[in-house]
Amino acid sequence: MRSYLKTLALLSLLASCATPHGPTDLDLAYWRFEGKLSIQEGGRSRIVNIDWRQRGDSSDIHLNGPLGIGDVRIRTIGNQLVIDTGDDSRVYPLDGDLVIEGDSFRLPWKRLAYWIQGLQGPDMAPIEATFSQDGWSVSILDSDINGPVLIVLSHPEIRLKLKVHRWQRST
Repeated sequence: MRSYLKTLALLSLLASCATPHGPTDLDLAYWRFEGKLSIQEGGRSRIVNIDWRQRGDSSDIHLNGPLGIGDVRIRTIGNQLVIDTGDDSRVYPLDGDLVIEGDSFRLPWKRLAYWIQGLQGPDMAPIEATFSQDGWSVSILDSDINGPVLIVLSHPEIRLKLKVHRWQRST
């Protein structure tokens, strides 16, 4: 059960980072991507399908994968993160870092929406291949005209790899 909750919390990392604060180009845009997310932590590896839709400060993320993950819907509503597994729905505060129970690393919620789009942060500076921030290494291994298509986020305790199959953007 702890492993399931830990994995669910890691998946919620994606959603919780989706709402950068302050008016930026990201807040005005609609974007969506579909792809695969690989999560490697504690000697375990999981791969899930991801469909993330972002409009302003609202996120709607659908994750599905093998047994143990199943179907998960993650939404950001105002200052809340809602995780719905079908059998259970949990609400978490959106501000701050997610601290995984029993582990010593923090997941940088607010920065992830920028990183996924190939940006270092709200100043909109592009990620030039690899950069480090707060103990995380962010590598853009491949991009196309719409944005990054292969991203690796590494921390001493965890590695996330996102392969985007399709980007969609509009204002």
